[in-house]
This record gives sequence, C-alpha cells and structure tokens, in this order.
Amino acid sequence: MAPAEDRGPSEVCEELDQTILHLFDVLESLQTKRESFNRLVEQGWFSLSKSRYAMGNKSVSALQYGHQMTPLTRVNTRKNEEDQVEFHVVSEAADTSKPKAEKTTTIEEIGPSDQVLRRRKGAGKTEAPVQPQEEISLPAEKLGKQDPLTWFGILVPQSLRQAQKTFQEGICLAAEIASMQSEIETTRKRYRALLEEKRKLFAKENVLEPL
Repeated sequence: MAPAEDRGPSEVCEELDQTILHLFDVLESLQTKRESFNRLVEQGWFSLSKSRYAMGNKSVSALQYGHQMTPLTRVNTRKNEEDQVEFHVVSEAADTSKPKAEKTTTIEEIGPSDQVLRRRKGAGKTEAPVQPQEEISLPAEKLGKQDPLTWFGILVPQSLRQAQKTFQEGICLAAEIASMQSEIETTRKRYRALLEEKRKLFAKENVLEPL
C-alpha cells in the first residue's frame, strides 16, 4: 500500500468503496451464520428434551455430571496482521476406556487409606485429614478425556447423541461468528480512518468533497 502522503483523493475514495463493499458482504454472511446458529441451538435443545422424555427427567440432568471434568474443546485466539482477533476451535478425541480403569483403581485406593486415617484421627492429629485429600486428587489429575455421554449410561438414546453433535457444531459456528464480528469491527475502524484521510486530502487541496 502506498504511503498516505503519495495517495490522491481518487485512490482513497476507491479504497473506501472497496472497504464498505467488504463490510456489507461480511454483514450479510454474519446474518446467515446467526440464523444457522439459532437453528442449531433450537435443534439441540429439542433433541435434549426428547432424551429426557425417553430416559426420564432426572436421568438427564446436572446430577449425572462427572465429578472431574476435562474439556474436550478449546478455543484459541490470535491476532492477524490487521489487528483482527480470530477464534479457532480445537477439539480433542474422548477416551472412554482409560478413565473407567482409573476410576476403579481410585475407588479401591480411597477406601483402605480413608479407614486408616480415621483411626489415627482419634489420637488428636490435625494432619491426618490432609492425606486423603492428596491421595484423592492425584488420580483425578490422571483422568483421560471422557465422553460426556458416558455420564448418562452406556446405552443412551440416539436423540442424546444428536444433541451432543448439534451443540458441538454450534460451538464451531459460534467461533466463526465471533471472528466475523471482530472482522466487522476492524473494517469499521479502517473505514473511519480512510474517511478521515479523505477529508484531510480534500481540505488540503481545497477541493469540494463530492456527495
């Protein structure tokens, strides 16, 4: 891009036109993405309600959430050359076999140690309750990536799997929407800067600004 001092009013006006056209294109795409996102959210909640109807209201609720949760989806952000923030969704595969084995070993280790520490508690030791908390927390850090569907049982209805898939697609679409909103804000700043540059050029050359 040529320096601001070497550019004339016609070049600035041409870039202004390109910027505003790009802004309209992004706004139109953003509207389409938002409509798709709303449909995904509605479809996800509808599939979730079908699962509650099939399994029971109490069988699909926060009561079934795992004691330790490890996220399967992360959102990374970065800035490009135009100072625009971009959002990227990073998904990790769930391991359903590894957490189960570690959970069983955790339960077997907690029982005996907890009983021994309770016997020591009668001696008036204040340090005894600290040990079981450390032993419980150590296996929790080694838990693998769990599929949240396993919280609700082994054989879950297809509607619950569909709800999970729909919400996962919604997360990816939400990241795209956030990136587009950041692009719109960056384009608006660029448009205001070009408009100010155009006014200064016309004021410098004492030329009437065209309507």
